[in-house]
Amino acid sequence: MEIKTSEIQDLAPVIITNFDELKKELTEKTGIYKNMVYSEETIKDAKTDRANLNKLEKAINDEKIRIKNLFLKPYEDFETKCKELMAMVKDASGNIDNQIKAFESKQDEEKVEKIGEIFNNYVGEFKDLVEFSTVFNDRWLNKTFTLKKVEEDIAHIFSKLKMDLGTIEGQVDDPTLLKQVKDFYFQNIDKVDVLSLTLNEKNRILENQAKVEKLENDTKELAEELKEENAELVAERNTYTFDFRIHATKEQLTKLKAFLVENNIKVERI
Repeated sequence: MEIKTSEIQDLAPVIITNFDELKKELTEKTGIYKNMVYSEETIKDAKTDRANLNKLEKAINDEKIRIKNLFLKPYEDFETKCKELMAMVKDASGNIDNQIKAFESKQDEEKVEKIGEIFNNYVGEFKDLVEFSTVFNDRWLNKTFTLKKVEEDIAHIFSKLKMDLGTIEGQVDDPTLLKQVKDFYFQNIDKVDVLSLTLNEKNRILENQAKVEKLENDTKELAEELKEENAELVAERNTYTFDFRIHATKEQLTKLKAFLVENNIKVERI
């Protein structure tokens, strides 16, 4: 099946028969306008000249478009017919394409189900910690990627997981910290450098704990200091009342009065 077309036998060139004459005349007239200077009195003439030149340009352009359309019309008819034929082919191809995609989608679903079974055979004690979707790799669906190869990948994932946890447990003794670190590990298990990230997280938690402890100690010391200062301040501000007689000379009484006034000590007669 092939498209048979008639070749273009003759496409006669369109010639502006008076091109040289027009060009010569326009060269002279446009040269005048290009160098013409208008004054305030002749500005109306300038607008008229501009309008006439614009009309001339439009007339030339209109003729250009008319001739162009004459040339394009045969092609446009040809293009329309080609598009109609292409649409018929595309419709048929689309029907086949949909069936192929549906078939491949079903194959993928069946393979995912088998991979899920392999995953369940290995997940064991980590069932509630590692989700199938988290470790699933799209390349497992490639036609060239066999189920045997998929199983090798999954086996490696859980083998590495156990080794990583052994490393983590060997570095963390505190149960609370260990839980935090493990939680972080399982949340990032899909990352290639998960162990390195987890150990960095452990160090970050320890650094934060040290900062918190230091802050608590500093706060405690500050509270003790403030407590002592407050006790001293309260003691300084407490007043005591004493009733007693004084036996002194006039000079001594004068000095005593000056002392009491200077130290703001209140004295009342009995």
